[in-house]
Amino acid sequence: MNKALFIHEFKMISRSRKNILFIITLVALMLSYFFIILPVKQTPDSFDSNEVKLELKDLAAVQEGKKARGATGFSYMSGRAVFAENEYAYNVRNRMVYAFDDGNYTRFLRLRMIDMANNYMSQSMDEAIIRDSPFPGKDINHRFNQTIIRYEGYLTENHPITYKVIEQKTALQTVKQFLVSSAVLIVLFCAIYFSSDMLTKDRKNQSIMQGLPISWYRRINLKTTVAFFYTLLVLTGLLFVSIIVLTIQNGFGSFSMHVPISMQASAEELAYGNYYAYDFISMGRFFLLALGYLPILIYLFIRLNAILSLLLKNTWGVLMVGTIFLFSERIYFTRTTRDLFGIEISNLPQTYFDLGKIIVNDKNFLVNLETMTYEKGLLVLCISLVIVEVTLFIVSRIVNKRRFYYGV
Repeated sequence: MNKALFIHEFKMISRSRKNILFIITLVALMLSYFFIILPVKQTPDSFDSNEVKLELKDLAAVQEGKKARGATGFSYMSGRAVFAENEYAYNVRNRMVYAFDDGNYTRFLRLRMIDMANNYMSQSMDEAIIRDSPFPGKDINHRFNQTIIRYEGYLTENHPITYKVIEQKTALQTVKQFLVSSAVLIVLFCAIYFSSDMLTKDRKNQSIMQGLPISWYRRINLKTTVAFFYTLLVLTGLLFVSIIVLTIQNGFGSFSMHVPISMQASAEELAYGNYYAYDFISMGRFFLLALGYLPILIYLFIRLNAILSLLLKNTWGVLMVGTIFLFSERIYFTRTTRDLFGIEISNLPQTYFDLGKIIVNDKNFLVNLETMTYEKGLLVLCISLVIVEVTLFIVSRIVNKRRFYYGV
């Protein structure tokens, strides 16, 4: 009976028109991004050779003017040898442009790291960071350190360095960027969407479903299992298609690539004014850690939808409330938020929906905490799952099969 009902439910969910249309929409959006947006997307690691050539031309003119005036020595007002510094920067950037134009990306990367170190202070004028950041200096330092760690990883691990690797556009890098960004919530929304009608659709076939010789709670569990495996199957299929398309387009990448992680500095580092230290994990470890979160989160939302279905008895109501809970952190979260109603945010399950940021410790970095760890996230989510399970068991006893189907 269980096997036959499982197959029947799986056929129902896989043939659902709303699910098929949603998957088609996801595939269309995904392919549009890969073929239209991603190829021309400028990342912080992109390099415009023509723009740099114009800057070098302007710098050369300034240097010639200094030579003509004899202003090539040490400046006592600034305490710097500006002419010599500019001359060095010109030579480095000029060689960097030639390496880029020749396609020698290993040499380009080495020169770019030197250029980044030389022009660290000029990054403080980066409008993309300054505009919306309450801590621009901290964020500039953060991006600088993360970039250097990634570049060093490309060189020390002897990866085949291409421009797509530098721009982080290979298959593995693109998926990693997706998981670290807020776009990862789309994955959890899929679980909400596919399971929003797992109970309510049966209200249209009350006589058939009432006659099944299976307990009410057991039926809810079976429907949860079907929705869970269907969601995983769809997401795996979308991931497989993405990897194939991106690999053909930009290359696969490598599981040994460095993924920078930030962490609280040690006491010795704090004494020197460094509030964050940096380390790295491999790309492969990053994905393994992500796999530790995703099934729990997907299952949590499906079980939450089961509770909402019993209480609301309406597909769109379930979808709306589940979606509000998914995005609820966006209502109260700021860079200075430490607690909500007296509860530290590290104890709230919503904090861990941005699973990529938790893995690389960016959530801690954003709010200057050290309590939002991967391990605590697993604990909080497991406790939340236990609470949801107990609640579902109680609600299924109150809203029994007869009350759910006939509303009495």
